Amino acid sequence: MKTERLHFRKPRASDADFIKQLVNDPDWLQYIGDRKVNSRDDAIRFISKNLNAKQQNELLGLRVCCLNKTKQSISGVNQDTPIGLCGLLQRDYLDSIDIGYAFCKEYRGLGYAMEAASYFKSLAFDALKKEKLYATVLNENVKSIILLGKLGFKLVGGLRENNIVSETTSLYVCYSDNSGCNTSS
Repeated sequence: MKTERLHFRKPRASDADFIKQLVNDPDWLQYIGDRKVNSRDDAIRFISKNLNAKQQNELLGLRVCCLNKTKQSISGVNQDTPIGLCGLLQRDYLDSIDIGYAFCKEYRGLGYAMEAASYFKSLAFDALKKEKLYATVLNENVKSIILLGKLGFKLVGGLRENNIVSETTSLYVCYSDNSGCNTSS
C-alpha cells in the first residue's frame, strides 16, 4: 500500500509515542475528541483495542501513513517515520464505509492528507467495489471540509445516528460512478 510519497501500514505497539502525540494534538482533541491516551501504555492499548480493532475486511481500518525515502525527503526523517493516520472504517450507523484521516501538525498543508485520502478513496471504489464512500466531519473543521470538497465529496446533511440528526457533525458522500462527485483538485 503506497503512493508516490507515502506508504501505509497497520499500527503497531512501536507507534505508541507517535499515537500519543497525534491523539493529544489540539486539533485532534477539538475535531475528533479526547481518547484518554495519557501515557505510552494508554497508547499501546489504544492501538490494540481501537486502531487494530477487527474490521469486516482486511483492507479496512486506519493505517499509519509513513514517508517514502526520496531525494526530497525532509532532513532527519527515515523511511518509516509515521506522519499521520488514514483509512477506511465500517461504522454501525452508516450503510457504507467512511474515510478518516489525521496528520501531525508539521505535515499538514503539504498535500499528504490529499495524497493519502485519494489513495483510500480509490481503494474503496476499485478494490472493495463500494458504490459510495462517506466522511463525517465537525462543521467547524473547515480545512477537512475543504479537503473533502477537493476529493469530490458532497454534503448530505447532519449526521444521523439513532434517528437523531446532529447539528454539529455533517455527513459527506462520494459515489463510485462520480455522480455528484467532482474529482478535480
